[in-house]
Amino acid sequence: MSEPNESLYRGLQSTFAAEAANVQRYAFFAQIAEIEGHGDTSRLFRELADSLAVAAQGHMDQLRNVADPATRLPIGGTEQNLAAALSGELEESSGTYRALAEEARSEEMPDLASWFETLIALKRAHVARLERALDALHAATSPTEPR
Repeated sequence: MSEPNESLYRGLQSTFAAEAANVQRYAFFAQIAEIEGHGDTSRLFRELADSLAVAAQGHMDQLRNVADPATRLPIGGTEQNLAAALSGELEESSGTYRALAEEARSEEMPDLASWFETLIALKRAHVARLERALDALHAATSPTEPR
């Protein structure tokens, strides 16, 4: 199978991101409808979210032949996937969310800055968990040394 050109990759990457975001949006909308007592609408949003999750998974299945849509690192076995996840979480914790927190502070939006700082802490916790998982995987696959 040949790999898609850069334009096609970017299209697949952006449609994956859109579908994944729609899953979360519709799940959120379902919660609101449920709270407001609109059970049928809540079920509709949940069904749509489930359908879009399948579409997002299909996009990931195609992207596995090219690269992780978030980091552009290879998708493959567990070790490669842990490395891609770790790279993404590191970038989000030290780059993306830090910059957003600083911008929110400079715009005198302390609640938003605090939210981004909470996400930085969450992402750091994810980094630690992913590092432990990668270390455990390496330990499990490394030959034991004779005593």
